[in-house]
Amino acid sequence: MKLLIFTARPDVGSNRRLVEAGRGLDVNVEIVDATQVVVQTGSGSTDILMGGHSVLDAKPRAAIARVGNWRPETMLAMVEALQYAGIPTPNGPEAFRIGRDHWRSLLKLSGAGLPIPKTLAAMEPETTATAAVSMLGLPVVVKLRRSRMGVGVIICRQLDHLESVLDSLWRLGDEFVVQEWVECGGRSTRVLIAGDRPIASAHFEAVGGEWRSNGARGGSAWKADLSQNQLDLAVAAGQALGLGLCGVDLLEGPSGTVICEVNPTPGFKQVESATGIDVASEIVRYAVGLG
Repeated sequence: MKLLIFTARPDVGSNRRLVEAGRGLDVNVEIVDATQVVVQTGSGSTDILMGGHSVLDAKPRAAIARVGNWRPETMLAMVEALQYAGIPTPNGPEAFRIGRDHWRSLLKLSGAGLPIPKTLAAMEPETTATAAVSMLGLPVVVKLRRSRMGVGVIICRQLDHLESVLDSLWRLGDEFVVQEWVECGGRSTRVLIAGDRPIASAHFEAVGGEWRSNGARGGSAWKADLSQNQLDLAVAAGQALGLGLCGVDLLEGPSGTVICEVNPTPGFKQVESATGIDVASEIVRYAVGLG
């Protein structure tokens, strides 16, 4: 039984863990370097080629695309090719596009009646800053619409700082959202979801004066014991975006739990270390079970 993993970063630890997990489950997990393949369509067929040969000839049971910030639309062309070939994959291309865009994902979550921080999307910097202070107060968080791992996320505590940040982004042509500040003590919770089931969860805490608790920014992690309501909220978030595999980040604020974001390609090694749960095996089982 074969499971393909498409990634632009074959050597990262999460991918190696999936290969290791596959060995223990008698699943041949094959890493495909997405930078070295070509997606071809025409004459009524679509295929993914490497070195002139189809990587789909071996009829894999399923495939997982780990789509990061590097040329995501090219990666998603591969996911579309998998769909045309009838190969199951946990996250479809449209779900990826929604999950990678903060505004589109928050819109879906809000439409599903799920709790999120109040968020503004606008254009002109001065208009946006005035509206943000009036509607959200200060501080606020400015996020590039496709930011990940805490990169492109800025806290603004004063109006002049907010105006300066928005003006810079405006001039660079970057699109952004402005969110209300959720006072959570520098902590967040990540819940990893496979289908309709939470497979592991961990708390993260910012360190060294950093307010972002992302593991990628050095945040410390430990096992989370969540209520059923919190787990159900995380599952509902993934389902609202149409994601089979995802990481849901929760914040515990003064008004209760809110969904900060949903990541369609979550890292999981720190969650494994914090919880002792074999997340990689859970992911492989779920993916091949789709076939």
